[in-house]
Amino acid sequence: MRALVARLRASAWLGLQIESNWTDPFLFTAYAITHPLATALILAGMYWAVGGSAQGADTFRGLYLGSAFHNYVVMVLVGMGWMIVEEREEFETLKYVYTSPIGMFNYLAGRSLVKLALATLSTTLTLAVGWFLVGLRWDWAAVHWLPLIAALGLGVFATVSLGFFVAGFAMVMPRAAFTLNDGIAVALYLLCGVIFPVDLLPRVLQWVALALPFTWWYEALRRFLLGHGSSTLLNAWSDGALMAWLFTTTLVFSVAAHLAYLALERRARQLGRLDQTTLF
Repeated sequence: MRALVARLRASAWLGLQIESNWTDPFLFTAYAITHPLATALILAGMYWAVGGSAQGADTFRGLYLGSAFHNYVVMVLVGMGWMIVEEREEFETLKYVYTSPIGMFNYLAGRSLVKLALATLSTTLTLAVGWFLVGLRWDWAAVHWLPLIAALGLGVFATVSLGFFVAGFAMVMPRAAFTLNDGIAVALYLLCGVIFPVDLLPRVLQWVALALPFTWWYEALRRFLLGHGSSTLLNAWSDGALMAWLFTTTLVFSVAAHLAYLALERRARQLGRLDQTTLF
């Protein structure tokens, strides 16, 4: 256990250096704060332009909250895929990381901790902007803290698990990784009820959305924080059933993603893709 903690700490430290060594600490902190603030204000401006002065409506609260927590998917999931691209294409060190005692899996896990920290900062600032500048409000006394914390933990775990799958795919398909990383985040943005309820999707895509843990995650976060969900289809589920299905889909999804990552990593080694650069 001590060795595992040391490996995670070392890879997390390296990840922090990679994330922040392009500038001085002050400018990096300013960027880390300004980026989510600008994103939140742009989202509010887009909604106001389309819906008029409806910033207090339940629809906007659900949209804003889903977009805020989608930062985890964008920064962690896409970030883990880009780790492979950076190490192989830019730094050309992926083969050295793979053969080092730390191991590829532990390296990705440690680097993901930094992504999680940045995503947490981004989400917190986005919610703060919503509360103080945009007019997004909820009743603190009505927040269901225990299920909210449990749902947040399950969603983060599912996000990291999918990040491993994306990283494994990036090892096998060097050029396709450039489009897959962002493509998955956009697909989940549209499929899982971030900006509109899953009720509006075609029937086939609704079944796909219900099979993904992120759909249940966003619905649970809205229900336990705001007091209501955004989907008529999912409103028929009780809180207990919602959490049970979130746990089930997260468990199945995470096991499948882990097995897929191991298979993809083994395939990448067999094909000699760990040190293959595309000069893209």
